[in-house]
Amino acid sequence: MSDDDSSSSEDLPLSALGKKDEYESSDEAEAGFDDEDEDEESGGEEYDSSDFIDDDEVDDENDDGEYSDSSDDAPLTSLKSKKAPKQAKTKPAKKSSSSKKAAPKKKAAVSAKKKKSASTKKTSKAKQSLSSSASNYLCASGELYSQCDKGKLIQSLLARWWYAYEWPDPKAIPASTPKGYDALDGFPGVFICTQGSNVGKFLDMRDHAKSPSFKNFAKKDSEELRHMLLRAIEEQIKLLVEHEGEGTDTEKTLRVLEKWAMKLNCAKADKEAVKVLKAKRLVLP
Repeated sequence: MSDDDSSSSEDLPLSALGKKDEYESSDEAEAGFDDEDEDEESGGEEYDSSDFIDDDEVDDENDDGEYSDSSDDAPLTSLKSKKAPKQAKTKPAKKSSSSKKAAPKKKAAVSAKKKKSASTKKTSKAKQSLSSSASNYLCASGELYSQCDKGKLIQSLLARWWYAYEWPDPKAIPASTPKGYDALDGFPGVFICTQGSNVGKFLDMRDHAKSPSFKNFAKKDSEELRHMLLRAIEEQIKLLVEHEGEGTDTEKTLRVLEKWAMKLNCAKADKEAVKVLKAKRLVLP
């Protein structure tokens, strides 16, 4: 068979090829029958088992033919060139409703942050105003402590006044406890009421005109303050050496303060104190 015949046969459907084969087989069968007739005429009665066709085989062939009709009608070239079906294009997934809901949450978070920042700014401004008002607040003690020598004398004496004198004066305290009161431990001259309608109230019998306070010390001149300070330093060093020995850091600090007080010009210190209070328009309490 030539190439042209093979290519033309490939373009034919399978059913057509089957019919072609049937025609050829029928021609061969007719030729066979002619041969058998000749054999019968020759007088031989031979039977071949291949001449009998099994009914089951015929049924099977018919069944196969029913299922193969659709494919038999297709040309061989179409069977060879079958391509895989194209995959369906995947559609982009739609945004879920949760992502849509997340947007307002973000907006709420941003607004909350803005509110917090605004509140923090307000609080910072309030703190600044308070600090500025505190810094702008002027008092006689603060100005004297920071700007003149008399203020340093007062501050140093308040830190160790009990070495300079005794207060309250034991002679000024009642010898016996008042009726209906109890003495308050650690505070000589102070009593607390335990009976009657004034229960829980204090009775202070100390002389506050001589108490160790800024008000009382600021009324004294610098010479008296220096004398009291030197006495307090001397007594403090004496007790310090008795308990801790000589050469301690506290003793060195006290010696430096003692030298400063001894060299101090008390008249000049009083004038400076007056100028400081006058410049700030402050008056001693």
